[in-house]
Amino acid sequence: MTTRVRRSGLMMPVNTERFVKSSWLRHSDSLDYDLEDSVPQSEKDKARAVLPNAIQIGQKGGAEVSVRINCAYPEADLNAAVRPGVSRISHPKTEHAEQIRKVDAIITRLERERGMRPGTVEINAMIETTLGVANSYEIASSSPRVRSFPPGTGYDMSMDMGLEMFVGFDQFFYNRGEGELIAMALGLDRAGSVYMSDTSGSVTDGDRTLQQAIANRKAGFRSGGGLHPNVVQPQNIGLTPTPEEVDHARRVLAVFDQTDARGEVEAEIDGETVDAYEAARARELIEWAAACARRDAEKAAKRAASLAAEEAAGG
Repeated sequence: MTTRVRRSGLMMPVNTERFVKSSWLRHSDSLDYDLEDSVPQSEKDKARAVLPNAIQIGQKGGAEVSVRINCAYPEADLNAAVRPGVSRISHPKTEHAEQIRKVDAIITRLERERGMRPGTVEINAMIETTLGVANSYEIASSSPRVRSFPPGTGYDMSMDMGLEMFVGFDQFFYNRGEGELIAMALGLDRAGSVYMSDTSGSVTDGDRTLQQAIANRKAGFRSGGGLHPNVVQPQNIGLTPTPEEVDHARRVLAVFDQTDARGEVEAEIDGETVDAYEAARARELIEWAAACARRDAEKAAKRAASLAAEEAAGG
C-alpha cells in the first residue's frame, strides 16, 4: 500500500469563499473542508451546495481533500461530500462504533452509485468526549475504512472533561496513551502528538509548530493539522527528515549490512550501537524521506500545471 503523506492539514469552513479560493496555494498535504462547528446552522445548506466546487479547487494544488461532517445528520452531509476527489470523511464527537458503521454503509452506497472504487474514502473517527475515549477500541476496529486513529484531545474534550484547554500540563495524558496504544494494537497509523506546553492557544505560531512537528516525527508520528496557513510549511518541514538524518541513516544501513554479512549481530558507528533494531529505524526514515520528496514533487507539479492553465485561460 502506498504510504500516505499527511504532514500538514489545513481546516477551514467551506462556506467561506476567500479561504477556499486560496486554499490550493497553501502547500498543504491535506485540505480539510468543514461542514461542522465552523459553519453556522443557517449556512449548512449553502456549505453543502458549494462543497463540490471547493473539492475541485482543493485538488488544483495536489492536496488530498477531506470533509468534516456533522454527526447529528450524516446522511445529508455525506450526500454532499462523498464524490471523486475526496479521500477522507472526518466524523466528529464519535462515541459509539455503530456511528462509524452507519457512516461506512452510507459511504459504500454512495461510492457504488457514483462510480467510485469501493473503499476509496477513509473515515477519521474523531474522539472528542470521555465516552468516546471509553469506547475507543470498539470504534477504532469498527470499519476497515478507519486506517488511522487519534487520541481524545482538543476543545470539545476539554469542555467534556471540565478542564481548561491551555494549561502548563498535559490534561490529556491518559487519552493520548489510550489512543496511541489502540492504534498500534490494531496496526493503524497513530494520529496524535507529543505534549508541549501551550498556554497561549495561538493557531498562527509557526516557530512553535516547527518545534512540535520535529518532536512528533522523532516520536514516530507522521501527520499534522491546523487552522491557519502559517503552520502548514512548518509541519511539512518538521515532519520530513533532514538531509543529514538521511545520510546518517544510510551509513547505519551500510554498517549493519557489513556486520550482518560477517554473521555478527551489532557494530558501532560514531559511538552508537548499530543492530537490527537501529537498521530497521534507519530504513523507515529513508523510506519516509523518499515518500515526502515524492509528495512534494507531486504537489509542485500539480500546482505549476494549474497556475499555467489559469494563466493561459486569462490570456
